[in-house]
Amino acid sequence: MLSLLLAVCVAACGSDSPTSPSSTTTTTTTTTTVADPTVTEVWDSTLPVGGFKFYSFTVEQNGTVNVTLASIGGNFVPSTVTVGLGIGQPSGTDCSATSSSNVSTQATAPQVTGTYSPGVYCVRIADVGNLFAPATFSVLVAHS
Repeated sequence: MLSLLLAVCVAACGSDSPTSPSSTTTTTTTTTTVADPTVTEVWDSTLPVGGFKFYSFTVEQNGTVNVTLASIGGNFVPSTVTVGLGIGQPSGTDCSATSSSNVSTQATAPQVTGTYSPGVYCVRIADVGNLFAPATFSVLVAHS
């Protein structure tokens, strides 16, 4: 009987605990690199009164997208006219802008910018109620 009791005690003292002091945990941190723009596309078109236009482009790698209204003008269109400019994703016959601003050509730096992962995006320009005649424009889209 004593040997049976001793065998039970010895068996109970053994440990297969997964949290022994020698176990370690490894954490991996991933850093995503943001590429500078390497491609510049020029989009020239005409913006109708009360309307909008959009232009689709493809980002090849995670990186910065810069959009600049380079010029806008036409008969009865002042060079300082303000329009809406945005970056988003194509949605049927429109561009669903997720980042936008009201801009004019008075700025020397990109007016709308953001970091985007690979995919298809679009630039949207819209009359915000300032046009009295159609306006010809040029937009620069710089991306990776």
